[in-house]
Amino acid sequence: MSIDHLIFDFDGTISNSYPLFLGFVHEYAEKNRLPLSMTDAELFYALNITMKDAFEKLGWESFVSYDAFIDDFHQKQIDHALEFRPFPEAIALLEYAKSIGKKNYIYTHTGPIVSEILKNMGILHLFEFVLDDSYGFPAKPCPDALNFLAQRLSLDPATCMMIGDRPIDAHAGMNAGMIGCLWDAYGFFGDVKVDHRVTSLAQIKQFI
Repeated sequence: MSIDHLIFDFDGTISNSYPLFLGFVHEYAEKNRLPLSMTDAELFYALNITMKDAFEKLGWESFVSYDAFIDDFHQKQIDHALEFRPFPEAIALLEYAKSIGKKNYIYTHTGPIVSEILKNMGILHLFEFVLDDSYGFPAKPCPDALNFLAQRLSLDPATCMMIGDRPIDAHAGMNAGMIGCLWDAYGFFGDVKVDHRVTSLAQIKQFI
């Protein structure tokens, strides 16, 4: 069965967000006088797993609640919306998929600001639907949000591919009966089992 629907994570997949995220963490640590017990390389790796994983590895839970941290983080995303930049290869894949009749979607833990960011990037028109965190579904790898997307838009899960830079993205797709594709650009997750693993987004063309 052909893959007709490409569902993309946003941060780290469409957007080169992690350099900004590193800056946000440094700002938060300075503002709240929190210790930074990790190098930027270690923090970058932790952020590529989940934001909560980075928070816990920093050992900040004894100083501040995760909810307070993530609320500040989301506000930073809003305040710096104009600074987010897309990966050129992500744009190339989106445009290629659309040119051959495929449909693109976003599923992200980022809030509604993501649509404004995509608009600022000039690529919002490349997506059929943006499923952001305001819908209130459990976080990836739970399949609830993707099940909702499939039901709402009458998509056959077998024709959908969930694409992201973290194992939770691919596993969310697989848990929803979709194909899970992990963009493992840095070789962080060699031992993680997924349907497809690529080191370049351009490689996804072979599957569609």
